[in-house]
Amino acid sequence: MPEAPAGDVAAGGEGSRFEDLTPEQHRILAYASSIGSEFDFALLVAAMGVGEEPLAEQLERLVHLGILRERAGGDRFSFAEEEFRARIYRSLTESRLRVLHRKIAEAMERMYPTPSTEVVAELGRHFFLGKVPEKSLAYNRQASESARAADDPESAAQYLERVRVDLETSPPADRLTDLAEVEEALGELYYSVANFAAADRYFTAALERLGSDQPRIRARLLLARAEIARENLDTETATRQALEAQKLFEAVDDRLGRAQTYRLLGRVAFHRGAYREALDESMRSLEAIGDLRDPRLIGELSIDIGNSFALLGPEVRAEAIQWYERAIERLTRVGDWVELSRAYHNLGVAVGEAHPQDGLEYLERAREMGDRAHDTRSIGRALLSGVELRLALGQLEEATRDNEQAGRLLQRLADELGLEQVEVNRGLIAEKQGQWEDAERFYEKAIEACRRFHLRADEAEVYFYLARLRFKTRDLEGARHALRAAANLGVADLRPNLAPGFDELRHQLDQAGDARAPTDPSGAPPTA
Repeated sequence: MPEAPAGDVAAGGEGSRFEDLTPEQHRILAYASSIGSEFDFALLVAAMGVGEEPLAEQLERLVHLGILRERAGGDRFSFAEEEFRARIYRSLTESRLRVLHRKIAEAMERMYPTPSTEVVAELGRHFFLGKVPEKSLAYNRQASESARAADDPESAAQYLERVRVDLETSPPADRLTDLAEVEEALGELYYSVANFAAADRYFTAALERLGSDQPRIRARLLLARAEIARENLDTETATRQALEAQKLFEAVDDRLGRAQTYRLLGRVAFHRGAYREALDESMRSLEAIGDLRDPRLIGELSIDIGNSFALLGPEVRAEAIQWYERAIERLTRVGDWVELSRAYHNLGVAVGEAHPQDGLEYLERAREMGDRAHDTRSIGRALLSGVELRLALGQLEEATRDNEQAGRLLQRLADELGLEQVEVNRGLIAEKQGQWEDAERFYEKAIEACRRFHLRADEAEVYFYLARLRFKTRDLEGARHALRAAANLGVADLRPNLAPGFDELRHQLDQAGDARAPTDPSGAPPTA
């Protein structure tokens, strides 16, 4: 049966339709609006406890009034206008809504003794709004677990938020530990989608609820907060909290916890540009794992070890690639899409130095994994890393497109580290286009961001790019100044892949003396 057309009364406007409704029509629409924008005829009958024929007659009138639409088959209806449904719903008192949602939930339970995943989520919503905490807790927990298993962390967090509210209304003595566990789980979910502010808020709340008699959980939460501090480029706080966690893990002889702490300390060292120290911490973490053989942690560590090798120089790049491949094998086994995205990303960067097209293919896989994990940041950063590879292949238009798309994604996340790379890429693109003034402005803006967040290695790299640009434009004094800054920051050690270009540029500047540099930009050192 085709959808019935809206009746002529609809032309009278929403206000007239709302005021002209009969009490019985108001009652029907109150139930229907509480179910949702669409509703099943059978559920409405069961929830209202009325006969099918009288209800069908009333729905028919509402269809002719243009308020409802009948779906093909006559089993399902929808509101013609969402705003009208919202107005009906907003007109109901809290006590009325509590009764409506409870009766809808009870009807659904009778209709679906073995509910599907979708029905479980709806049961959780209606029992939550119907103020039936025990059933709301059970169904929303189940819905959250299903969403998490389906790689839908946003929905999982939404359902778990309801669980937290229900627990907060329960007697504190009975629910304190449960509430802390839920807040920890919420923190993990928000962390997985790069909502670090929400994650830290929940980890902090869980810590405040726990007493000193639960050192293992406290250590886990401290480590989680340290990870967020690292992501926010606050290495001092990250180190302090990690060391606090380490003491607690040692007190309870938690080998896995100690291994995770060593890993975090290694990542902090990597951020500082101390790549050998980072490698040492990662190896300590592997040793701490011992025979526990946790595939997820080993996969994550394999990425970190690969990253250290990748930045220890081109001569050990093959070892870096091997570690990334090991990470992919282990993380695929456990289905950790966020870390898989990171593994493919770094593999793409390492391979792309010698084979840009192959590197782009791995970065595409990184974006696929990021999309599967609903991780916008992973997608944006993979796009960023592809820019230099596209420039190496002469794909200037595609490089610009990807960089600006990444910028839009990361701007929404306030990802300062990613946004700094956007500015660097804009400089590289402008330099390729011969837009020297724009390129210099972008590089200087990136340098300011590096200083603000203490990104020593990135700052050294951008100073090298600036020196190279100024040499091209015959600003020899400016080039020397930028090259000295890069050298003082330790560019050759922090970015070994730039060392040959750095040495060549220094040699060219020495040869130039006070004379004007060659006018041909092709005389500049090769792009790293």
